[in-house]
Amino acid sequence: MRGNTGVFESPLSGTKQTVDRGGLHWYFAYTFNESRGDSRAELMGLTAALRSQANRVRVPVYDNPRRGAYGGTPLVAGAAQTGSTINLDAASLSVTNWIRKGDYFSIDVNGEHELKMATADANSSGAGLVTIQFEPRLRFSPLNNAAVWVEDGVLPKPQGLFMLGDPSSQWSSRPGSNGRSTMTMTFQEDVYGTQ
Repeated sequence: MRGNTGVFESPLSGTKQTVDRGGLHWYFAYTFNESRGDSRAELMGLTAALRSQANRVRVPVYDNPRRGAYGGTPLVAGAAQTGSTINLDAASLSVTNWIRKGDYFSIDVNGEHELKMATADANSSGAGLVTIQFEPRLRFSPLNNAAVWVEDGVLPKPQGLFMLGDPSSQWSSRPGSNGRSTMTMTFQEDVYGTQ
């Protein structure tokens, strides 16, 4: 994650004050080692299609182990929700640790996915209701009954809308390596993609 926090240090006492200016968003890198053949061509094609930072791509979360029990078909319960908590319904009934701290999920906001991470464990009630605490906070309010995706092995993986984090792209290629390349792609969340 990348934030927008101001830190002010006193030149006299060395004490620090911080201010959160909002704008917390996802920023990460995927490294593809020794890619070749079709996978190498697909990565190079994706890089070209993104046209530096002009275009966007939905990026799913990989390598995140399933921790929550999940269950049901979770939906946003009520319109006009904002901030860093969201109420859901249609979850499986009475599940302890329905979602766990550190689990990713995404919420449909205006037809795009906003990627979130739970910051506390949450249980579902006997009526299938769940309240999730998360970061980064909602940028726009989802509609009532908007879809929610969790890492349950059934629903599509949680994902977000991203652009390349660096306007230049490069990969290594070794002569005589049968077309093998190593490429690192950085992605920055498009915080305006759900407007």
